[in-house]
Amino acid sequence: MASLSFLLGMVPGTEKVETADDQLRADLQTYKDYEKSDELKHYLELEKEVTSSGFVLKKKKIKKEKYKASEAFRKEERYNKLTKRSKGEEKSAELTELEEYINSEEFIKQKQYLIMKPAERYETTEEYQKEIEYQTLKKSEEVIWYYKTKKKYPFKEIERWDLTFDEKFNGSKLDTSKWMTRYFWGDKTMDSSFVLPDDMSFITDGDNIEFYDNKARIVTKAGSVEGIVWRAGQGFVSEDFDYTSGLISTAKSFRQKYGVFKAKIKMAGGSVAQAFWMVSETMLPHIDIARFENGKLHSDFFWGKGNTPQKSVSKTGGAKYADEYYIFTLEWSPNKLVWKINDKVFKTQISGVPQEEMYINFSSNLKKGASESGLPSAMEIDWVRVYKLKEKG
Repeated sequence: MASLSFLLGMVPGTEKVETADDQLRADLQTYKDYEKSDELKHYLELEKEVTSSGFVLKKKKIKKEKYKASEAFRKEERYNKLTKRSKGEEKSAELTELEEYINSEEFIKQKQYLIMKPAERYETTEEYQKEIEYQTLKKSEEVIWYYKTKKKYPFKEIERWDLTFDEKFNGSKLDTSKWMTRYFWGDKTMDSSFVLPDDMSFITDGDNIEFYDNKARIVTKAGSVEGIVWRAGQGFVSEDFDYTSGLISTAKSFRQKYGVFKAKIKMAGGSVAQAFWMVSETMLPHIDIARFENGKLHSDFFWGKGNTPQKSVSKTGGAKYADEYYIFTLEWSPNKLVWKINDKVFKTQISGVPQEEMYINFSSNLKKGASESGLPSAMEIDWVRVYKLKEKG
């Protein structure tokens, strides 16, 4: 059964959820980039110097300096005395030397510097320039953001995970290094597509996969085609179909045990069954991360062996989830399966949790007994992402 929040329609908006996630990941990259930046390195060097006891003492010393306590003052006083004594006499070597010094640029600058007010004098120093630069950087938006983010550090959860599969459908055709367009079992046993007895549409080899605006569309539509169907007691037999549909699967390229599996999908309203699901080497276990059928949104789990599999079925009114994008997620750990819609928990399962690698499938089918109105119909996939916990060590 769906959680109460879903029964009451308390689901956060897709754009808000996606934007928040994208922003958090973008902020993490910005944080890492700034952490390695020359600006932060320079700021930290300035901070170390400016806040050191040596710098503080030097600053105090500069402000306490007095002209009357300086060597320059002592030499000027000596020069004045010798000048008074040597009236009309030939200048001594000492007086000549002092006169040259008193008239030098060095003395003039030193005297001007020392007779300044303490604060004004400090403002002429290299130390003051460093302190101002440090204070300016300290108040900058970049440094404030960096330290505020460092204190809160909202990236702990996403840093626990590695991105192991990423599909944005940016091309104009299907990436066949990632996706196949048949059921794995048909491809493996007879190198052919096939469908199940309750399918009214046949899964073509990619003809029903379309692309636009960086999105993949799995289209179900009218169209005559001969295909193979599996029937109990008969095996695989050829039949004529009046409708075609599509499927994409990572059975050959990507499988994973445990992790976070998510996709942004728009289910089409109407009678076509559309699903984001996972399965392994055999038919069971089978996980419907999201299946839209007969006006209901399902998150189902089937497991066990033999002819009496166990099942856990949860569903909610589907009209809300048709013709709009939602982010459907499965969080799979060794002891639990958690289904989410737009990051809101929809269903939890703790029994029968799969312990083998599984692969991803997206499919769209017209089932027996379903209305044929509303065709063509398309399930749209914006992106697919899979994460796995990072290895400890």
